[in-house]
Amino acid sequence: MNRGIKIVFAIMLFAAFAFAQQASQKEWKIFQQGIQDYKTGEYQKARKNFSLVISRLGSKSHLLTANYLMLAKTLYKMGEYQKSLEICETFLKKFPESRYRDDIQFVMANNYFRLNRVQTATQIWLSIVEKSDDPRLKKKTFELVKNALRYALDEQGISFIEQQARTPFRKKLVKYIEAERFYEARNAQAALRILEEYKTLPGNFAEIDQKAENLYDFLKNREHNVVRIAVLLPLSGANKDIGKAILDGAQLALSEFNHINQMNIQLVPYDYEGRLVTALQKMKEISRDPSITCVFGPLENEITASCAVIADYEQITLISPTASGKSLRRLSNRLVQLAVPVDIMASKLARFVVDSLNIRRVVTLSPIDDYFLDFTKTFTDYLENNFIEIPAQRWYYPEDRDLTNHFKTLKRVALKLAFQDSVMQADTTVKLSQIDSLYRIYQKEKREQILHSTNRVKIDSADIPVHSIGGILLPVYSEDIAMVASQYAYWNIQAQIIGNSDWYDTDKLNKNKNYINGLIFISDNFLNQENWDYRQFVNKFRQTFHRTPEKYELLGYDNFNFILHAISSDSKKPTRENFLELMKEAPKYEGILRRFNVGEKRYNNATRILKYVYGQLLPLN
Repeated sequence: MNRGIKIVFAIMLFAAFAFAQQASQKEWKIFQQGIQDYKTGEYQKARKNFSLVISRLGSKSHLLTANYLMLAKTLYKMGEYQKSLEICETFLKKFPESRYRDDIQFVMANNYFRLNRVQTATQIWLSIVEKSDDPRLKKKTFELVKNALRYALDEQGISFIEQQARTPFRKKLVKYIEAERFYEARNAQAALRILEEYKTLPGNFAEIDQKAENLYDFLKNREHNVVRIAVLLPLSGANKDIGKAILDGAQLALSEFNHINQMNIQLVPYDYEGRLVTALQKMKEISRDPSITCVFGPLENEITASCAVIADYEQITLISPTASGKSLRRLSNRLVQLAVPVDIMASKLARFVVDSLNIRRVVTLSPIDDYFLDFTKTFTDYLENNFIEIPAQRWYYPEDRDLTNHFKTLKRVALKLAFQDSVMQADTTVKLSQIDSLYRIYQKEKREQILHSTNRVKIDSADIPVHSIGGILLPVYSEDIAMVASQYAYWNIQAQIIGNSDWYDTDKLNKNKNYINGLIFISDNFLNQENWDYRQFVNKFRQTFHRTPEKYELLGYDNFNFILHAISSDSKKPTRENFLELMKEAPKYEGILRRFNVGEKRYNNATRILKYVYGQLLPLN
């Protein structure tokens, strides 16, 4: 090969390498954008990006399997279950050895379940539980399997799964679920017979063996340990409806727990009437009773703070289901907050803005009270520490109905920033100190131009849309949603609305959906009404209390289930001395409405970022 040919070949090789590098970078950028769109609920855009990599690059793509997986998950989120299934099946044919195989099978099973092919879904879930190397996926799938066997399959479906069971794990799991179903049907003798059969099956599986042993002991009427928990709630007075609702939810959770576990846990109600002095008297009374292991309640921040001091002195664990004050946990080493504290809520929302929203400026408009002061300050401090600009902050009194002056001020700031951005983009040598004088000249010329061209005598700045502000923090009281939403829309500030948990009112969101489409807010609650656990809860609650449960009944149910989950996850008998450790060591728990992640810090750290788009609430985490 002569020297000229060698040079040409080298140039071609270099060009090919450079093209491959460029394609790889472009592919990675498209994939990252798809992930970003998926995280923020922009599923149509995510679908387009994942499909683009698959169709354009095909086998040349280094991220092909990841794009297939994300496309399947995106289609599932969009409710296109059949199309998602087709992607899953294509993946398994093309990439049988992929490390994403278990994840694809999980999505596939979920699609089958949504298509009411519950037997098929259960079979795939069982396979994942047995074969997956991912502990997180195994745990999540195991819960789905148990729920499908308990609630979603009829007798014929259970029989089919039992006939198909070939491994010791499947045989024991199905046998235990059969016993549990007989027990639920109040057929104790049949449940005992099935458990006797269970004992003869080979294999050791701690996750189900212990449950089977507990149920067997319970049915045999062996001696049970009594654990008494005080319930300190306002059962009369101003907040009596909330207190009674939470108590009813807790009682339902307890009746279910005692029904299938060998422990005998009792609730001992104490009514503090919504009064601080009464709550303190009840706390002293509870503390003097050595049979009480812990206290569930109170609800309000101020009353919880006072009771927490007594709990610290008396060395008894106080577990509040609703108190969210940021300083409460510092008052007492014995207080556990099952609601996410306000400062944690705000910092998590701010972290989402920094990590997931591509914005560089945020303004705020908040009511003046302690909660909103703490929420807004924590939020803006985090943003400023991460170099996001806060050009304006406004505050209004809770009783204010007209926010015109506040929105007008924010609009003026936004218009000036729009001018500043355009000037700086056109001439980078312009200094910020020159902007004011230039803007005054610009305003005068622009006003005269508009008045002349429209024959107006006055200009309404609300007619002019502005895009110079990336986000606007609008924390609200739930009752103010309509007022804030309509006035925000009027002023034509084209920014991402960011909110607190009080935005979680689906009726009010739907009534104002034209004003707030795309709203993103944080909450420690999220209810999927299609969840079979929720439907099961509603049916059991109606049967027990002869009414339909609402938010606080569900909160009581979830919160107390977490406490019971902490008890059942530890082999030690709960006592006043060890109850706090049981709570701190409790595994994460997924309730129907609320998630729980407490740990050593003694407060719930589990939040949901929700997006309201086209009349639907989409969880983004």
